Amino acid sequence: MSSTSPVIRRLGQAIAPVIAFTIMVYFIFHSVEGNRGLLAYWSMQDRVADIAKVRDEIIDKRKHLEQRVIAMRPKHLDPDLLDERARAMLNAAHPDDLIIFHHNGYPADETVAASQ
Repeated sequence: MSSTSPVIRRLGQAIAPVIAFTIMVYFIFHSVEGNRGLLAYWSMQDRVADIAKVRDEIIDKRKHLEQRVIAMRPKHLDPDLLDERARAMLNAAHPDDLIIFHHNGYPADETVAASQ
């Protein structure tokens, strides 16, 4: 006959499964909630998708700017277009240009009729 009581014997038998269960819960918790867990992984995937979208927008903008730079090279430059853009941006006119002023307060038909 053993000198230990059945309660202590059962408690001794339960210690190993309790410790194993506790360790298992610890690792499962950190695999979901930890710095490198599933939730962090999903969050990072969302950030990667957002950054990829920004990257694509920047690439498109760069291509557009490169096309504009190519269009400004001497081989591709249209002198008439350059002259038109320069006048529009500088708000200037050539001495031979005819300038017609249109006041927004009057419709175009009334100004023509008044000048005749």
